[in-house]
Amino acid sequence: MPEKFINIKVTNKPVVPGNVLLTILFGCLATILFNNGIYLFCCLMTIIGLFALLWRNNRPGILLFAFFMQWTQVISYVIWMNYNDFSIEELSKHAGVAVLMSCLGFLIMAAIIARGINSLAMPSRDQLRAAAALINERKIFILYLGSTLFLSSIGFILGSTSGLAQILVTLSTIKWIFFLIYGYVAWINKKNRIILMAMVLFEFSTALYSYFSSFKEVILFSIILSLTFVKMISFRQFFYSLIISILLGAMLLTWTAIKGEYRNYLSVGKREQVVEVSREDALTKMQQQIGELSWKQYELATNMSLYRLQYVYHLALTMDRVPAVIPYENGKLWWDNITYVLEPRIFFPGKALFEPTAKTNKYTGMNYSGLKGGSAFSLGYFGDGYIDFGYSGMFIPLAILALFIVLVYRTFYKMARLNILFRYGLINVALYNFIYFESDGTFLFGRLLITFLVFWFMAKTMLPRLQYWLYSK
Repeated sequence: MPEKFINIKVTNKPVVPGNVLLTILFGCLATILFNNGIYLFCCLMTIIGLFALLWRNNRPGILLFAFFMQWTQVISYVIWMNYNDFSIEELSKHAGVAVLMSCLGFLIMAAIIARGINSLAMPSRDQLRAAAALINERKIFILYLGSTLFLSSIGFILGSTSGLAQILVTLSTIKWIFFLIYGYVAWINKKNRIILMAMVLFEFSTALYSYFSSFKEVILFSIILSLTFVKMISFRQFFYSLIISILLGAMLLTWTAIKGEYRNYLSVGKREQVVEVSREDALTKMQQQIGELSWKQYELATNMSLYRLQYVYHLALTMDRVPAVIPYENGKLWWDNITYVLEPRIFFPGKALFEPTAKTNKYTGMNYSGLKGGSAFSLGYFGDGYIDFGYSGMFIPLAILALFIVLVYRTFYKMARLNILFRYGLINVALYNFIYFESDGTFLFGRLLITFLVFWFMAKTMLPRLQYWLYSK
């Protein structure tokens, strides 16, 4: 039965106390005194603009979170230069321009997205409680557990190199929809939060026993979940956020310091993305490495983390070479991105493997080994736009991408047959592919499109039946 509350206009505008706002603005102005201060200032003003455009209470947290993650990768370049006491142009004469153009691109995209979704009426807290009351917590937990145990391994069973690989990858993310729905219900009803925490710890601990140790994924989805319910920024919330950020930063640095030797141990020196040791041995090895870390290793890990986190460097190198060495492509890259995605491998078995490193090497002048070396290095979707159209024209594909994100958001949000919490889960997981600044245009468009189509089909067929089952107590 369609929910009626979506027709009630609730703006849910954020609240920022005057003293907090003044402190933030004063802190931004103070950064001008630092090395590369003008770039730090522009980055900080950009994140304030992104919050102003996208932050609303009771709105799915993915949009603000995605831009925050990408913004972090831009400001990290400036921080990396400052950490090494370099000027912004130490490694590339266009690095400063790349930072500023990235910030401007974020604001343009966020403005388009805000314009496209602000007309949608948002539910109040009472309306969210009514939606949560309809869902059986035990049954949604069963769905999460079942999808975790089965769908996470479906790709390995059927093969990750088949023509259905992208669909299989998308199906494996369904568990996060159920995770978020359970989280929403637990948060709104203020009960079963211990079970929710157990789910987080389960995902975190089991992810440690893998080659890539994707423990951060459950943390990121938990942050997306919590952003939905933030009503205001207070000094208390700022302090808690700072503590959490420090803890997560320390975790990232520790992982960076140990992951090389740890991955080599997991693969028994094979330099392949496989795990050849038991879970107990892997965790023992990790504990041993953490206990032996020195301050010098943390310093090296900090420098390496900033380098790996930032992704402005490739954009800056591209601006060094285009059009000075290589002419503008006049739309060829984005045309190739789109046509590659629209040719499914199941119908085009001879389609070349996706190899972003070749493009990166060509336009940056770097010499990465790519897939032959067991890794891939992306140019980033901002770089694709610049290579095609230059400084001003690069915002055209960014604007079109923003409109596509609006389409995805509005399509799922307006599916009134589904509980609003189901729709929030669909939106958050479907747009999760947008959180990385380094995403190659082919990969980004492909993942967004495939996820949208798979989730749309599910929302029209399977999810209404699942919802009917969930509504029965």
